[in-house]
Amino acid sequence: MSLRRFSPLRRLLFLLRPGSGHRCHLVISDDHTTTTTFTYNYTPHYHGTTTTSFDTVPYLNMKNESLDSQCEPQDVQDTTTTSQTCRALPAGKPIFPSANPSMADSEHPRLILHEFLSPDICKELEFIHKSCSTIGYRQNVFSTTLSHLIATNSPHLILPFIPLREKIKEKVEEFFGCEYELFIEFTGLISWTKGASIGWHSDDNRPYLRQRDYAAVCYLNSYGADFGGGLFHFQDGEPTTFFPMAGDALIYTADSRNIHSVEEITDGERLTLTLWFSRDKSHDEDCKLISFLTKLPFYHPDTNSDGYLPIPLPASQNMYWFPPEESTTYHSGFDIRCARLHVIGCQLYSTNASLLEDVHSSSDFSDIILEPIRLVRGNDLFDYEFANILHLLQVVQFYHWKAPELKQSEVKMAHIKVVPISTSQQDNIQLLKLQLLKDQHLAETIFPNKNRGEHDWVSFFSMVNLWESYTSKLWRNMVSSLPNWIANQSIFIDQSVE
Repeated sequence: MSLRRFSPLRRLLFLLRPGSGHRCHLVISDDHTTTTTFTYNYTPHYHGTTTTSFDTVPYLNMKNESLDSQCEPQDVQDTTTTSQTCRALPAGKPIFPSANPSMADSEHPRLILHEFLSPDICKELEFIHKSCSTIGYRQNVFSTTLSHLIATNSPHLILPFIPLREKIKEKVEEFFGCEYELFIEFTGLISWTKGASIGWHSDDNRPYLRQRDYAAVCYLNSYGADFGGGLFHFQDGEPTTFFPMAGDALIYTADSRNIHSVEEITDGERLTLTLWFSRDKSHDEDCKLISFLTKLPFYHPDTNSDGYLPIPLPASQNMYWFPPEESTTYHSGFDIRCARLHVIGCQLYSTNASLLEDVHSSSDFSDIILEPIRLVRGNDLFDYEFANILHLLQVVQFYHWKAPELKQSEVKMAHIKVVPISTSQQDNIQLLKLQLLKDQHLAETIFPNKNRGEHDWVSFFSMVNLWESYTSKLWRNMVSSLPNWIANQSIFIDQSVE
């Protein structure tokens, strides 16, 4: 019997059922918190035979702050804020959280978990978003969904999300005392840039959103250091405002008990991992994602080999053009992939860019960036062909993620071919830039870069190889896990896969 579809509390009660062989001793502490001390023997039917005792588990004590905000009502949502502290009982008095932890305001249940995500996973998700995101669901918002990763031949990039989804879902089930396991309705990376805001709303405030029961928002960067404005405000209850740091998470109900708003972003890019949960199995995101995954050619001899390297394939051009209302004419605005490269000092070079001046050519910039392309920084041309702009962007963003921790021993002192740009090449670079970056000031406003950092071609070349290793490993793990995902119609950490 699988216990996977039950909440942690229900799984515990199942293990402690009469006749299960588990001994349990319950104690009610002096502050009315249920304390559980137990030892138990697993039977071979579950995990083999072992004896275990539980260590101290902290219980929750809500602490509040307050502030007000007023924004124009909108119809979609984002999430963020709350303040809570955890207090542990003295050593030797272990507890298990009750089904309904005490809350400061039971009419407006919400919870903040500080440092819930590690700095490493925040940086990894930032890499994924900055190399894969598209135009989002509202003005000045950008998003990366799991279905989009699959559609652009980067399905392996959903793997870093899997342990986080499980960890967050278990916390939501535990905090709200869910008797049965919830279903994840949506998982995505969402960034808000200068000018983005949303008025008072609940997350289920439209007929097509009624399935949403709970929300979780995890901040991947910090207020003040990485973005200004964008604070999350609740209309009622305490706390009303939260000043987030990278790794903090907010959990709350998606209904009218937690009407909220997000004030306008004034600077930087506010990046979050956002999830919504539903009690309705028909809205299970896993089933839809698995359906998409089964349509990919995983079992082709080439894609199933150890040496296979998946190359990202861009979606349609209009999904990358900002502002989106200009994506039919491209008379103004910019390509967001080119803009992210521009703000860290990188440009693009293609031998076919000269075709943009040929009145008899049918090629336009969207065709050229789907073809082999090279990286330029300053007056240097990196003489290495990337398959397309998305491939190049992934490697560059991977470099900016991993370069600070790159060990000298990992730097391969190979012959790096970096050549000075010629006059004709400079002309081609400018032709392509004029097509992709029509409003340079707007690009720098939407994606400001506070620290370009140093760029070293030897380290960058090593990073190309490390990106390939990282990508191939994730791909192999995903292909190995897929049969079990299909069999269970659930995406989970497959312990049988290294």
